[in-house]
Amino acid sequence: MNKVKVRKIGNSLGVILPKESGVHEGDLLDLDIEADKIVLGKKEAQLAQDRATIEKAFEDVDNGKLLTEADMARKFGKYGWHD
Repeated sequence: MNKVKVRKIGNSLGVILPKESGVHEGDLLDLDIEADKIVLGKKEAQLAQDRATIEKAFEDVDNGKLLTEADMARKFGKYGWHD
């Protein structure tokens, strides 16, 4: 079992998670307290974060800012986008 040290961060407390945890900067985590355990989960929080990212990406569409196929080819052709 890995151990992490609780540290004071401003007026809060925090822990540093090892890279092997698969957590990245900016990830949201679900926090549950079960008896004597603190459980951090990524699934539901990550789904919510992904959903918000996708919705933000579609704001341009909602605002009428659309690219044509030709615009996409000019802008992203070097990545393999073709008409």
